[in-house]
Amino acid sequence: MDRNEEQHAVVSVINTLACRFPGYSRTDVEDAVCEEYSAFNSGPVRTMVPVLVERAAIKRLQGSLT
Repeated sequence: MDRNEEQHAVVSVINTLACRFPGYSRTDVEDAVCEEYSAFNSGPVRTMVPVLVERAAIKRLQGSLT
């Protein structure tokens, strides 16, 4: 997966989570995804980054609900 495909996948994650968490503003969802994405920026293997980012952002957003 090249960086362009990865960026497209991350935008898809944002869109998915914005629908899944309607109680949050899109900006809050984008912030959560971008913060989680930054944690994976230095890794050499990029294939699973969007999936890992999505899982981490879900945990973050679910934790904010409590």
